[in-house]
Order: sequence, then structure tokens, then C-alpha cells
Amino acid sequence: MAGPALARTAALLIAMATSALADGPPNPVCHADVHRAGKFDLRQVGPLIAGTWTEAAIGVSVATGVQKSTFEIIYDRNRNRLYLGQDGIQTELAPVRGGNKPLRFDFVRGEPMDPQFYMLTSTGSEPPAEPFEWALVQDCLIASAPQFEWQFGSGTRRSDGIISFFSANEAMGTKRNSARGVREQLISR
Repeated sequence: MAGPALARTAALLIAMATSALADGPPNPVCHADVHRAGKFDLRQVGPLIAGTWTEAAIGVSVATGVQKSTFEIIYDRNRNRLYLGQDGIQTELAPVRGGNKPLRFDFVRGEPMDPQFYMLTSTGSEPPAEPFEWALVQDCLIASAPQFEWQFGSGTRRSDGIISFFSANEAMGTKRNSARGVREQLISR
């Protein structure tokens, strides 16, 4: 039963991606012409993703349910750097080096993320949606999506994560907290 449902989902995603490719210009954030030798050009990508973003993530521990918050991405042209700002605190969004890291992986524990903390899910008996499917709908190959790492705090009061930008309006990430484990973020504006 999951086979036909999965085939329908794949056909829908391919149709949506084909439609997006035919209707407009290529995705300026996640497209081959902003990548040079496998590394994206921050001077092109930075201004496109700067601004206010909203995230949703599954809450754990004391704060359960879906947690929503807003943050700013600031592009500093003089330094050619990106910064993540939230609640008056700011940290650098550093480009991931050596190829994109997998989303849905807990690098602290060295194991895949527990599926209960996926935000991108499917309905019914279908398997959970995969990040590459969502990226494909955005006209983006997930392996070439501009990906950044961030960190707040240190030691037992540390949080960090990875954000992959699929377009100027859609992103996905994985964030970790030293006390609460790992969770998936759906990020948009």
C-alpha cells in the first residue's frame, strides 16, 4: 500500500518541480551559476537570504509541541560574512566546508535523528518526506544548497546547528541543544 502512495508523491513532486522549472528563471540561491568549483559565492547568495525568517521546530522536554520563533540573517558586505541574530544575540553563519553535511543527523551522538523530531512529515501510512524532495520542489539539488553552521554558547550551555537554504524563501535545518537533543527546523519567510 505504501508503494502506490510513494509513487503518487514522487510523481507530484516531479510535476511540481518540472512546472517550476518551466515557468520561471532558475532558483538564484540554489543554482549552478552561483556555485564555483563546488563552493557557492557568498557575495551572490548573502544578499538573497538576508532578512527576517521564521522557524518551526518540534519542542522537547519542558517546551513541547511545535516551537516557533523569528530570527534575522544579516549580510555584512564589507566582511563578506553572514550573521544569525535572535533576541539581541548574534553569531556567525559559517559556510560548511568539505561538502554539505546531512540533515536529520545528530553529530553529537553520532547517529540519525529520531523521526519523532521531524518537522517535514507525510500524512497517512506513507514514509516521512525527505529533505531532498522538498529541495527538489524548490528547483534545488540538496547537495548544492548553500549550507551554513552556527553556534551559540559553549559547554553545557551550547546550541548549534546547520541550515540549508533551498531558495530565497525556504530553508531547512537541524539544531542541537546540549540539554534537549536534536530537532528539525522548517524555516521560511
